[in-house]
Amino acid sequence: MNDKKKTKPQLMAELARLRHRVVRLESAKAKNKRTEEELYHSRQMLQLVLDTIPQRVFWKDRNFSYLGCNAPFAKDAGLSEPGEIIGRHDFELGWKDVAQLYRDDDTAVMSSGIPKLDFEEPQTNIEGRPLWLRTSKVPLRDRDNNVIGILGTYEDITERKRIEQALLYERNLLRTLIDNLPDVIYVKDRDCRKTIANRADLRIMGLQSEAEAIGKDDFALYPREIAEKFYADDQSVVRDAKPVLNREEYFIDSSGQKQWLSTSKLPLRDAHGGIVGLVGIGRDITEQKSSEDALRNERNLLRAVIENMPDLFSFKDADGRYVLNNRAHLRSIGAERQEDVLGKTSEAFNPPEFAEHYTEDEMEIIRTGRAMLEKEELALHKDAGERRWHLTSKIPLKDDQRKIIGIIAISHDITEQKRANAEREKLIQELQGALADVKTLSGLVPICANCKKIRDDKGYWTQLEAYIQARTPAHFSHGICPDCAKILYPDYKPREERQR
Repeated sequence: MNDKKKTKPQLMAELARLRHRVVRLESAKAKNKRTEEELYHSRQMLQLVLDTIPQRVFWKDRNFSYLGCNAPFAKDAGLSEPGEIIGRHDFELGWKDVAQLYRDDDTAVMSSGIPKLDFEEPQTNIEGRPLWLRTSKVPLRDRDNNVIGILGTYEDITERKRIEQALLYERNLLRTLIDNLPDVIYVKDRDCRKTIANRADLRIMGLQSEAEAIGKDDFALYPREIAEKFYADDQSVVRDAKPVLNREEYFIDSSGQKQWLSTSKLPLRDAHGGIVGLVGIGRDITEQKSSEDALRNERNLLRAVIENMPDLFSFKDADGRYVLNNRAHLRSIGAERQEDVLGKTSEAFNPPEFAEHYTEDEMEIIRTGRAMLEKEELALHKDAGERRWHLTSKIPLKDDQRKIIGIIAISHDITEQKRANAEREKLIQELQGALADVKTLSGLVPICANCKKIRDDKGYWTQLEAYIQARTPAHFSHGICPDCAKILYPDYKPREERQR
């Protein structure tokens, strides 16, 4: 209706409606202004938060163009403020070398609508230094749930990666070291179950891989009587914090052979000092133990030989003090036990003239390093109460540096031999005297073929009996042989024939 044709009441009503509308519009305008102010303050607060947090935040449209970012991201991109990122692409920024990688991730997130969270990726900063990032990307959606871009965040984990790589290097270095050491190395938890076992440990357990040992205690790996001893040591370490150091212990290996280890076990502590397990180190001393056993057997054999040999044996140190004597020598010097002689010198058991003589010989050996072999000397045997003759050899004993550390003496009693030799000499002299009186016949002796007279040196012919008696101790008695008796006395018969 035309306003000119309206009545006054109608115009007043229309005016009231208009005023009411103006009031509502003015109220809406005031409310919108407050909303704009609140929105502005919210945006300011959001930007302040985004610029303050250490994480980098950015968002892009579906064409991979940046729509915005926070201040830390802008700084990484080499920009002075976040607004400079708007409309740019990754290929225009300092990390263009890896821009295609970023675009592939963006495409995957926007195409699938599925976030990609907490993945690691490389980046190059504006100085060309490589960095490592931990990134998350989520799709941005409008009110109709359509994907219109992506929102991404990342944090610089370069230092953490450096620490992780250094830790990994050290762990690999340590693992390489313990796996290639000849010693057994293992780690156990508080329940004495294996958590680490090196190759040497696996070898003595007869296992092929560490996985076969992890989580097992010694009762699952060794015979019970051996496992009980190991477990008692483990408990002493993890419960009482008492280390086990260089303990010799044996076990039976997978082939049934007895093996020996020199074992040390130390408590393993956490960052707060609490015991969380133990570290064990074992050195294979099987060969050493075998050598010690062989050496012990040889020493026992040598001692048995020395103790039971009839000759007198003694060993003195470089100062002439007794260290070892066999039974025969102890008896000869009037001692009963080794303890009665140990650390004493010859002067304590021998007459001064003998002791002085022995000491001079020994000092000469120490000085020259030359042995004294088979020297005849007198010694006093207190057990027999007499002086007896010895054939003595003294030999210097040297250490690995060829330094003389003592003298070995071996004496053979030759008293009876000396007496026998004296008797023999006496007999020889007597025989030689007797032979001097014996006259002998030798050479060519002329004898008459008929009367049997012999011509002497002077040309006289002498009866055979006279010739022999003059030149030998022999004497003759006269008789007649049977043949001559028949010729000279044919009628004579011997007594035997007359009796027949």
